[in-house]
Amino acid sequence: MATAREELANVLRQSRIDAGFGSHGALARKLNVSRPVVSRAENASHPVPSDAVLAAWAGATGVGLDVPMELAERAKSGTPDWFMVYRQAEAVADTLRCWSPVQVPGLLQAESYARATLAVEPYTAERLAELVTARMERQAVIGRAYVTAIIDQHVLERPIGSPAVMAEQCAHLGSMAERADVALHVIPEGANVGLWGGFDLATRDNVTTVCLTAIEDITSTAGKLVAKTMQAFERMLGAALPRVESLDRVRVAEETWNKQI
Repeated sequence: MATAREELANVLRQSRIDAGFGSHGALARKLNVSRPVVSRAENASHPVPSDAVLAAWAGATGVGLDVPMELAERAKSGTPDWFMVYRQAEAVADTLRCWSPVQVPGLLQAESYARATLAVEPYTAERLAELVTARMERQAVIGRAYVTAIIDQHVLERPIGSPAVMAEQCAHLGSMAERADVALHVIPEGANVGLWGGFDLATRDNVTTVCLTAIEDITSTAGKLVAKTMQAFERMLGAALPRVESLDRVRVAEETWNKQI
């Protein structure tokens, strides 16, 4: 599935061609901008064009401005298209559940940790900043929704970024775990459950949306899938340590990482 930025690039390219501008340079002269402005607008690896460029583009090619502007807003949101449905469900949920066997779940990530996890992909600096901002904005639900998060013990031990990043992340995770509206549970080593991958569940008014990312990205409200995921979550919760013991594990990990700085 094409991203919003890729769709925008395709819309701009096709509208240029349909309007009879056979080259980037021809449209650039019409818009009174440099040729790279046009070529970069049609290249999904570059940042989204400015609103002024999009408006001028629409005026010169005759394409309706509403579609490019809507795609531009989606592209700038920092939220991948496949995640948008779950993001919307999460934003209004009253109960959130997540199982994360590999890394700290996004809702509980410190900014430095989020940046380190995202920086492994070849994003431009602008795109990386958008993604980090979007991840941080998701955390606005904390304080309104009740969050139950289960993580694997190895999440606390896996080095991401640097010892300083991990120490900061563990401190943040500990602070979150001390809240009355956040329940953090750690699955200890040896409890071999949930090895097939992580998931998130967002519930409001008895409607639950599930987001699976193990094999492919799936967001669904299908009853059978939600039921299976809820059952899996309950099994893992039964294998996890209680909240107090889980918090102790987090504080020990924080101290261990601090010693490595």
